[in-house]
Amino acid sequence: MSAVAEPSPVADPAPPEVEDSATPVAESAAPVEAAEPVAEPAYEPVAEPVAEVGEPAAEVGEPEQRPGVDGSRAAWRASFFAGLWTWLAGLATYAAVTFVAWLPFGDAPGVAQAYQAWHRWDTTWYVIIADSGYGYDKRSAAFFPLYPLLIRWSNAVLPGGSFEAALVVSGLACLAALVLVHRLTTEFLGGDMARRTIFYLLAFPTGFYLAAAYNESLFVALAAGSFYCMRRGRWWIAGLLAGFASATRVVGVLLAVSMLYEYLRQRHFSVRRIRADLLALLLAPVGLVIYALYLWHAFGDPLYFQKMQANWFRSGYTAPWTTIADTGRLIANTHPMLGPDTVRNIYNLATAIAVLVLLVIALDKQWGIGGEQAYMVIFSAAVILIPLTTPIHNVYPLSSMWRFALECLPVFMLLAKFGRDRRFDRLYTMVVLALQGVMILTFLHDQFVA
Repeated sequence: MSAVAEPSPVADPAPPEVEDSATPVAESAAPVEAAEPVAEPAYEPVAEPVAEVGEPAAEVGEPEQRPGVDGSRAAWRASFFAGLWTWLAGLATYAAVTFVAWLPFGDAPGVAQAYQAWHRWDTTWYVIIADSGYGYDKRSAAFFPLYPLLIRWSNAVLPGGSFEAALVVSGLACLAALVLVHRLTTEFLGGDMARRTIFYLLAFPTGFYLAAAYNESLFVALAAGSFYCMRRGRWWIAGLLAGFASATRVVGVLLAVSMLYEYLRQRHFSVRRIRADLLALLLAPVGLVIYALYLWHAFGDPLYFQKMQANWFRSGYTAPWTTIADTGRLIANTHPMLGPDTVRNIYNLATAIAVLVLLVIALDKQWGIGGEQAYMVIFSAAVILIPLTTPIHNVYPLSSMWRFALECLPVFMLLAKFGRDRRFDRLYTMVVLALQGVMILTFLHDQFVA
């Protein structure tokens, strides 16, 4: 098979997130409520000798907080500053790469126009929806409404246009995501590995999408917040955040499965211990339900978002092993081997397999992050398995898999644990940062990345 030319960003933008309704069985693990204490297995987080700049030394190797007790202000302050410094470092890096992005090509734009190079692919759809709604182009129904709605509201009070508002929304959501992931990870791995986790997340080759005008950072922030509240047993807040997540991407509805399992696990699967707060999980699908009702009213089909996936060659279901085999054949039979489509297939297939393997390892108490975190592991597995079962019937079946990996938080927690070995830390850091630099250049020059 010969490689196919790259699509235009406006006429045929990047495939949207997988909007599929498959629901896997979830397991989870989070703390028990204070009302019914249950002894938890002792876990001593690994502490490294020196705290990073900007973090209180007291957080290094801090023990897991007792379940049912809110984190202290000092703990949240430490997470905020850890997230803030990582966020600022990321923004400075993206600005620097944007500044030199035209060095190999010449014909550079002015400094004031350079940031417009971030107006690519899915961003086009979000801006269209924010400005004109879903009626302007029916294909836009494939993109869920919360992110463009925040853009629209922000644009009403911020200078510039919808694109600038989108960058602000994504930037703030990225900061929130880093802070929440740090706080969540600190709960059971300690401050050192929490800092490494958020750095590894943002340094990942597609980590720049957390700052780009995409809905990725918003979804990660909502999912991390919901996970944290599940762990604390704050079910109504967890359900509310999950509801917002399902209005951002359809996979957010699967947070309800994690909530149900975690709720029952904290009560030892005893029916007698179920209380009215179990109803909080009904909040998780509210975002999806509201959007489906809107589509029913506007287009006569509550699942119109799924129908529009056909515009990106995504339809029907395929066994995951079939998708893996098909992608492998494309890699073997498409020439040249270093052509854009082949390279995309290689890194997307490698990402899918690697993430699934790492998620299995994550469940191990000694080598991973422990079975108590299974509720996040199962959700992350669904994030990967859904695109494996609903591939794009085109030259790169797994398309945005590299970007979806950002939502698999246990993978980055596990990598952070591996990062206690300085050799691994240096290898990971050098490889992913180099790859991210290349991917940013590719994105800025209007070539599809993920």
